[in-house]
Amino acid sequence: MTSTATNLVKSARDLSKDGTWFHDSEGRYILFRGVNFASRSKLPPYLPIAPLHVEKIDQSVLTEEIELVRSELDLLEKLGFNIIRLLISWKAIEPKPNPNLNELMTEGQEYLTLVSQIIDELYRRHLYIILDFHQDIAHEVYGGDGFPDWALAIDEEHKRPKASNLKDRKWQTAYMINKLVKHTLTSFWKNDLTNREFGLQNFPVRSHLEKTIGQTVKYFKSLNDGRGHPAILGIEAFNEPHPAGIPAEQFEASFLYQYYQNVESEIRKFDDKIFLFMEPRVDWTMSFQGGEKSKLGPSPFKIRRTFNLDFIRNTMIEGNIDPKHIVSHLPSDRASLDKLGGRGVFSFHYYDPIAIAQSLLKIPDNMYRYTREWPDIFAQLINAAKERGLVPFLTEFGGVQDAELIRDYVNLHYVQIESFLLNSTYWNYDLYNTKDGKDNWNLENFSLLGPGRKPRNADVIARPYPLRSSAKPILLFFDIESKYATLVLEGSVVDAPTILYIPYEYHYAPEFRVWATSKEIEWDKQNRLLFWYPAKDQTLNQIIVAKERSDKIDIERLPKGARDSVEKAIFVNTFS
Repeated sequence: MTSTATNLVKSARDLSKDGTWFHDSEGRYILFRGVNFASRSKLPPYLPIAPLHVEKIDQSVLTEEIELVRSELDLLEKLGFNIIRLLISWKAIEPKPNPNLNELMTEGQEYLTLVSQIIDELYRRHLYIILDFHQDIAHEVYGGDGFPDWALAIDEEHKRPKASNLKDRKWQTAYMINKLVKHTLTSFWKNDLTNREFGLQNFPVRSHLEKTIGQTVKYFKSLNDGRGHPAILGIEAFNEPHPAGIPAEQFEASFLYQYYQNVESEIRKFDDKIFLFMEPRVDWTMSFQGGEKSKLGPSPFKIRRTFNLDFIRNTMIEGNIDPKHIVSHLPSDRASLDKLGGRGVFSFHYYDPIAIAQSLLKIPDNMYRYTREWPDIFAQLINAAKERGLVPFLTEFGGVQDAELIRDYVNLHYVQIESFLLNSTYWNYDLYNTKDGKDNWNLENFSLLGPGRKPRNADVIARPYPLRSSAKPILLFFDIESKYATLVLEGSVVDAPTILYIPYEYHYAPEFRVWATSKEIEWDKQNRLLFWYPAKDQTLNQIIVAKERSDKIDIERLPKGARDSVEKAIFVNTFS
């Protein structure tokens, strides 16, 4: 590691939030770009690093497996990632009802010790961590993951079903049409669980998760003599919260908001630095036209029809899914937000609903529609964060890797991420993808690593971006065809350098040229980082990177917003 790379080895605990931006201790604006480490964690032993045939693991076996996947862990840094959304399991932390919620159970301590070992490996590669308390349709028995066995709602009318084989590509429909899933989730949100198998009645199930999250934060805060783990940026308190039949407005404004309030209270007992990542309801991006009933979300009947070929065609033609009315009912007033503290992040996912349905029916993607609609959709997603004074963070997005237009589809996502200067984590990075099992969970096939751990479309993922900016970024652009990239900064410049990731092997070898409003630039080839000190006497600073043979900028390659200040950018050097 060169001396310049030490600029990145900083504790996440030194980071702060100002409005909708993360900042470091030197006043720089931070952008996070990463990946979910991911689907292997949905299966026992609920870790992203564990051979597929292993359901129990100890530190020595984990150490051996880490050594076997070292090159794949190194690839995370090579791809330019600086953050990992790390899935962790409530089921693994609290496998049976904890009789003392003021401390972790032994099983929970052992599990988090293994998680910490993985985090140490990631942090050595300059990666920060979001701890994601993940769930999908609650539990494996329903075809999902996350909830402990005792958190299932089981009574005379809701008996335990036959276990799923985890090979249902339409698993999402269970949120709406599986009454057992809905009963379990409704019991959770109402904090009133009956589970005859464990002898539980009127049990405060939600309180147990809230307290477990608090104890997890306490565990990591106790590390390093009480200074906390330097890699951990935040806690995502619930993955994809679904109303499960509760009216959308009531669910978000009451149940979900109360849950986040309670989690905030629990984590602040132990840690005043960690960020709280809060998701809106999972279906907030699926706004169906149709008057008053649409406030409840799509009906079970409509969900069943979603996977009917005629319905998809009619939807595309008639526009029944309305991308112009994306609304979250999480409170946006100052009094409510103050109760969530000053370290909040608005964490959201985006999977185009028609694209998902088309992939299931093997209908080619309509890239023209996505190109036309997504800018408006993403503007609404980000505005929902801004109106609440929260940092916007796209914590899940991605596409099916065997789709015909997967490269165009993923590239268009990154165009939105760049256009809106979004923090983001791609779904997903699975070390154990196979030809038959795919991501080994409900036949999903999203992983950036394919069979044999072969990277897929890595050049679309690896793109220039500023990890840290010396002034406020107002424009970020990369064209995957021409390799032109530019960053524009506005306002006063701090002393610390802007740090840009340059995907040298993927786009810029054997050499690239740089133009900027300041010539003070250093290239760290080993770490693929460009260190730039913008001019302090300029209101606008700009840097342009291109694989160009001439010292002259081809201005037509740049977006209109980047052309106004380009005349002040001078040729700096050719780097190799």
